[in-house]
Amino acid sequence: MGADQSSQQPTYAAEKQQPATNTKGIAVKLNVYSPSQAVQQKAAQQQQQQRTQTAGTNTMSQVPQVPGFGVYHSGVVINGREYTFGGGGGSGSGVVEHTPGAAYGRKDGNWQFYKTVDLGCTKLNSKQISGALSNLRGLFPSNSYDLMGKNCNHFCELFCMKLGVTYPGWVNRAAKMANSFRGGTDFVDKHKAVIMEEERKRKAKEAKLKELKNRQTKLKAEPPSGSKGVVVVQVNCPSGSKVRRRFLETDTIGDVMEFVYASDAEVKRKGFELIQRMPRMVFSDYKKTLASAGIKKQANLFVRRAA
Repeated sequence: MGADQSSQQPTYAAEKQQPATNTKGIAVKLNVYSPSQAVQQKAAQQQQQQRTQTAGTNTMSQVPQVPGFGVYHSGVVINGREYTFGGGGGSGSGVVEHTPGAAYGRKDGNWQFYKTVDLGCTKLNSKQISGALSNLRGLFPSNSYDLMGKNCNHFCELFCMKLGVTYPGWVNRAAKMANSFRGGTDFVDKHKAVIMEEERKRKAKEAKLKELKNRQTKLKAEPPSGSKGVVVVQVNCPSGSKVRRRFLETDTIGDVMEFVYASDAEVKRKGFELIQRMPRMVFSDYKKTLASAGIKKQANLFVRRAA
């Protein structure tokens, strides 16, 4: 249904979108709907009546339709489901999901399929996508719907922002301009800064995890539990995590430090020392073996910045 109808629709200059560059991850698409034929005919009749009644005056009803500057409904398609926002009288979330390709899951009604826009891919996994949706559900209670200030397209734009893909601006241009004329604030702009900060933190966390994985590939192989001279070392990291690994008595303090460096992104290589509290001992000599440092069988160590 979507492909056939989409191919019949003209693409206006205002609707052209740069090809998505993010091609790795979970695919994200946007289904766009235009008013149904019945709604369009009714609107045309009303507009004609208004023009007749207000001939010679300057009214919005006399402004001609501009290609690419229409009224649209949209839904974000991801993982085989379509998500959008609809109004209602209740205080529960107005975010709904349905089978892609039919507005609100219906083949009839006020909307007809217009086109599908490929938005590329999101780097978020399914769990992170669910978290983004959960957050947005709280921002979009059904009774907060406003045709110009907070509609389905505002939801889709924020969802796309959380997914790290670009929402096509032409879809909601008419509503945003109308909202601006009446002095309203843009709902997306209001929450954009928060979402961008969340995205920055997510990317920073991903970068740290990637760096840790790279560090871990350079560690010595962990000896089997039954090996002679095995020492089990637990380290309390600055981030609050506790990490544990087996070493041999012939391994060095430096080997343990490398393990700590590969376990906590907050640790800088050779910028710290290891401490045992009971009995209190400080380990800072990288070349010293665990045996010669007095560490046998097991140890519980803490990290302290080097003086």
